[in-house]
Amino acid sequence: MDPIRARSLRRTRGFTLVELLAAMAILSLLVGLSLTLVSKARATANENACQQQLRDIAGVMQSYVDTRCAGKWPKAAGVKFLLTPVKEGYISGEALKKFVCPGTDDETYDPADPTKKIGSGLSDWENLNTDCISYAGRDTITFPLRKDKLDNEVIASDDNWYGGAGRPNHGDIVNIVYADLHISVKKFADYKDALPEGQDWLPVGPDSPDEDLKKLSFE
Repeated sequence: MDPIRARSLRRTRGFTLVELLAAMAILSLLVGLSLTLVSKARATANENACQQQLRDIAGVMQSYVDTRCAGKWPKAAGVKFLLTPVKEGYISGEALKKFVCPGTDDETYDPADPTKKIGSGLSDWENLNTDCISYAGRDTITFPLRKDKLDNEVIASDDNWYGGAGRPNHGDIVNIVYADLHISVKKFADYKDALPEGQDWLPVGPDSPDEDLKKLSFE
């Protein structure tokens, strides 16, 4: 048989092992890249949705203060500050889902409630389940709100806390909302050197290295 024809026949019989391995490597690379892009897109969508929810929560607080409290902000700290409108019946039902960050698997349900009613984890005012809300609220007892500087007064943020251990809502950023409804984003990388060695999340509350986050509480 003609050598040239023989080589041509061998080529038509299929891919070589090297060619198959190369194709599989390229396919794996493309799949990995696609998954990374999808993950980043999902994270960005969650961050944006969280910012809108915080803005909505601040808007509800502002409306509640203006219509029910003659402009006076609740004297409460953390979760109780944010949930005062809930306690007073100003918001309820599906609206309570706003207190759950889309970047977490938090629920407003009470884990001990077999009926799984929305907001059941927020119904006992004296024993609120802080794991049923994804946000930290202003400590207005220690840091009263100043009406003349509401544009710079923090209202709420991601709490980065769940079940007694640090768990960032969004990994390397923290969303914050102010009384005038504007959003600020704090980056973990900017505070890394001010945190204990090995800590990879930005805390909220008195121990935070950020001055705004110090005015909040997740309890």
